[in-house]
Amino acid sequence: MRRMLLVIVGAMVLTMFGFVGSQSPPTTPQTSQTAAESAEMRPAKAKKILVKRLPVALEGIVVEGGKFKLKPGYKFVPQTDNKMSIAMKAGGYGVKGSFSCECQIGKGGCSIVTIDDMLSCNRNKETPCSNHCLLITTIDGNSTKLAIF
Repeated sequence: MRRMLLVIVGAMVLTMFGFVGSQSPPTTPQTSQTAAESAEMRPAKAKKILVKRLPVALEGIVVEGGKFKLKPGYKFVPQTDNKMSIAMKAGGYGVKGSFSCECQIGKGGCSIVTIDDMLSCNRNKETPCSNHCLLITTIDGNSTKLAIF
């Protein structure tokens, strides 16, 4: 009787291990193509910061570790022609100036990218810049190159 009980329990344990071992690991819904696309659209660290400090009129943004980040209480406001400005969350009024991205040398285009509280430039998907992208701010008609991406 005992021997039969041990054989039954042993068979059940082995069956259980066989069932668990035969299950395939869960698959992720993200393909390698979508992973590459999402990597293209995430804010990047600047390759080179071109200014020692940001213009005073850009009160809603800071540079931390090569990344352009919003200060608390501010938000990004999309503008026309692939430009971005910053506004206070409470009042919604725009801060002086806007941001844009341009191809440094050569042909192609760059796009401004904002995710959460960060801002950067990426090469356009359809017509990628053949060189680096520049982040530029324009305040009262004066343009300043801020960083190379």
